Amino acid sequence: MKIGVVGLGNRIAHVFHELKKINSEVELVAYVDPKPIGKPYAVKNNFFPKNFYQTLKDMIEKESLDLLMIGSPNHLHLEHIKEGLNAGLKIFAEKPIVVDENQTFELAKLIKEFGVDQILVGLVLRYSQHARSVRKLINNNIIGDVVSIEASEHIMPWHGGFFMRNWRRKEKYSGGFILEKCCHDIDFYSMITKSRPVKVASFGGRNSFISQNKPNDSLDEYTRYNLEGWESKKNVFDSDADIVDHQVAIMEYENGATLAFHTNMRVPDEFRRFAVIGTNGMVEGDFVRGYLKAHDQKNNVILDENYGAAFGMIKGHYGADSLMLKDINDHLVNSGAPQLPVGVIDCMEAGLVAMKIDESRKTGKIIDMAETWKTVDKYLYNK
Repeated sequence: MKIGVVGLGNRIAHVFHELKKINSEVELVAYVDPKPIGKPYAVKNNFFPKNFYQTLKDMIEKESLDLLMIGSPNHLHLEHIKEGLNAGLKIFAEKPIVVDENQTFELAKLIKEFGVDQILVGLVLRYSQHARSVRKLINNNIIGDVVSIEASEHIMPWHGGFFMRNWRRKEKYSGGFILEKCCHDIDFYSMITKSRPVKVASFGGRNSFISQNKPNDSLDEYTRYNLEGWESKKNVFDSDADIVDHQVAIMEYENGATLAFHTNMRVPDEFRRFAVIGTNGMVEGDFVRGYLKAHDQKNNVILDENYGAAFGMIKGHYGADSLMLKDINDHLVNSGAPQLPVGVIDCMEAGLVAMKIDESRKTGKIIDMAETWKTVDKYLYNK
């Protein structure tokens, strides 16, 4: 299987490496990236492609590709997806798949034209062992109807410092922090509720990564990674970033379930946890700390599992990266493979919810998403 990549950053390099470990026959033959930050990782793991092209158009015309991997900055995804689809290529695109509402509707048109199976997405949480066990509980009606969810995604100071220095610090490139970092989570809770959010509201700001909160001692914890990539900067607490560093959101779903979500990028003891309360019981877990536990309404433990802490032996999105690439490889090489747990429409919808959450934060209004979903369905299904 011959693969070309546009945007050879560390993330897409890691994704390919996980695929290569599963399928030794895949080959990264070409790339488009004027400054491939993933090059040292690729060289170290013996898969840096020999062929460099200035443009995606040139690579597509001169290489015989089986798959195009898109790891470019978020605002370029739609353009690169469009080029790949028009060339008849199967695509793997990193999340978030687009950065604003107009791009979302353009993507919906492309999905309608080229088919839902032509684009695979790097939305990893649904591939995690947590997600697999939670799906089983829900599908077997162990939890009952989902009533409410409390959830969070928090990251450590070094990761927050990365955001403040990387191109992701600019909303015009990333789409904003909650889109870039939390679209996984938004999708995960849509999976759990089996419905779309219909109302969202949000508050947030930038209160940690500001000059007056700059530590008096070393900044080593915030600058652990030496960023040299496109649009990278050195400043952390006096950065020119326009993204927020903390945010809360509340949502109501079509089926009446509710969600309260909290994210923060300067948390000393990182966690990414959730509690799902249903009519028959509850399930709670933490992706970072590894546990998953469920109770019935009489407080009997019906599930108690631990998959390993993220900062111990379990790497790559709590083991989900490896699980994702196993499933995607099976999908690519085996026509009878099971359906993937997440698709491009799920990714697009999660991103759109994140955009509306930010719209609420900026306007101070509760956002009703009914008309937005009507527009999406018009493009996807001619409804």
